[in-house]
Amino acid sequence: MQSGDTLGQIAAQHGIDLSALLSLNGLSLESVIYPGDRINLTAPAAGPAAAPAAAPRLMTLAGSIGSAGESSSAVPDTSREESASSSTNQAILAAARAQLGAVQDCTVLGEVALRAAGIPGVGDESPESLMAYATPVSNPQPGDFIYYADGGMGFSHNAVYIGNGQAIHSGWNGNQTVIESVDVGSGPVYYRVNA
Repeated sequence: MQSGDTLGQIAAQHGIDLSALLSLNGLSLESVIYPGDRINLTAPAAGPAAAPAAAPRLMTLAGSIGSAGESSSAVPDTSREESASSSTNQAILAAARAQLGAVQDCTVLGEVALRAAGIPGVGDESPESLMAYATPVSNPQPGDFIYYADGGMGFSHNAVYIGNGQAIHSGWNGNQTVIESVDVGSGPVYYRVNA
């Protein structure tokens, strides 16, 4: 693993559902992983009556994975979030949540979320080119992308909508991935990923 990797990326790279990976390791979406942590990629064998199974696959993390920032918005308040409307939106939302606290720019947030949703052809993107995977919508749902012609710092920006006027943004507060208002910069334009 490399600096900046997240649980969402680990799950996507190994073909494991993020919620299963979290469950296997006793983690939650708010968990922070550190270099040297061991991540189970498969369930351990059941009790003595179970047939012999291969040893659980483990991954030891190397390098800096990213940690939650001091901003209170780095920890999600899921009590007010709406439900994602499709399995694609659910996968995008879960991948975005798994990146909270990671130090990265907004395009990495979008690329990882698209890959986790099984969208092919995602490479080294700009905020504008990420929107090529989606269609503009006027009724935003959690898991939709948000595009900003100016994210408030003089250049374009993208984020993932979580509902109730909130979004997951990367590149905030020292490049942290955090939850902030959708109302930044030039204002949000919502896009739904084409599944």
